[in-house]
Amino acid sequence: MKNNFLFIILLFSSISIAQTDYKLIIQGSRESSLLNPVYSPDANKIAYTQQNYKGIWIYDLQSQTNFQLTDEDAAGFGFKWSSDSKSILTRTAKYDNQKRFNAVKVFNLETKSSQQLADYKTMMPYLPNWFDGDSKVLIPNKNGDEVFDYSVERKSSSNKIIAFERNNKIIVKDITKNNEMSLTPINDAQYLNISISPDYSKIVFEVIGGNMFVINSDGTNLINLGKGNRPHWSNDSKKIVYIITEDDGHEITSSDIYIINNDGTSKKNLTNTNEFFEMNPCFSPDSKYVVFDLINDGSIYLMNIE
Repeated sequence: MKNNFLFIILLFSSISIAQTDYKLIIQGSRESSLLNPVYSPDANKIAYTQQNYKGIWIYDLQSQTNFQLTDEDAAGFGFKWSSDSKSILTRTAKYDNQKRFNAVKVFNLETKSSQQLADYKTMMPYLPNWFDGDSKVLIPNKNGDEVFDYSVERKSSSNKIIAFERNNKIIVKDITKNNEMSLTPINDAQYLNISISPDYSKIVFEVIGGNMFVINSDGTNLINLGKGNRPHWSNDSKKIVYIITEDDGHEITSSDIYIINNDGTSKKNLTNTNEFFEMNPCFSPDSKYVVFDLINDGSIYLMNIE
């Protein structure tokens, strides 16, 4: 009886999902959920992970095929595409007697190989960042930053300014001026999901236990965007896509995808569903589509927002 009831629920969900404007692109399951889809800068691929952020897969939108780039623990959390769409930077994990060790690796999509930049260690609280036109990788550290050379090839138009959290501050590092600025826009706050706009003019971030905000990268003009999580910039830096979720302290009870202008105007609920929990939205490079994962069936969908 229990199995029949579950089948009815899944059947109803699949019919209801088909009636929305979503397009299924990568089939998952409730037992093995797919999540955190991110478009490649060239718009040809989508990288994603599975539950618990284990491993990274690459889906080719043209051939509609996918392959596993790595099966390492935690690799799917906070990974970053290189600007030429050929590599992915991430922090991986392994466990020894219940103790976690982290390393930093770059995975090459063409050769299916990896390069380890930082040795496994127990203390690595921050995620790595591409830097200096993808020729370097910067790993924030409580006592400073580690910088590793990755490639002699430098892409002059990318990664000149980065923003990240260090010691409960937002750090803006500018290689063009060879300096960094420390921002504390909200007193006694803990910041997360910090993201600088593609034109480097603004930074969006969340406050733990609080709202989502936008601030100019020089520290001026703080704007409260209200409740929101997991923001992602449009390529023209004008809009932000994000989620608003509710929970009962144990499980998510609702989740919808929203879009808002970078000045806090024209907020719009893109999904507005009661029975579906849409998560982890990401703009396509042309900002015409949003890719996201759906908790209900563990799959990844595409939504036309024009």
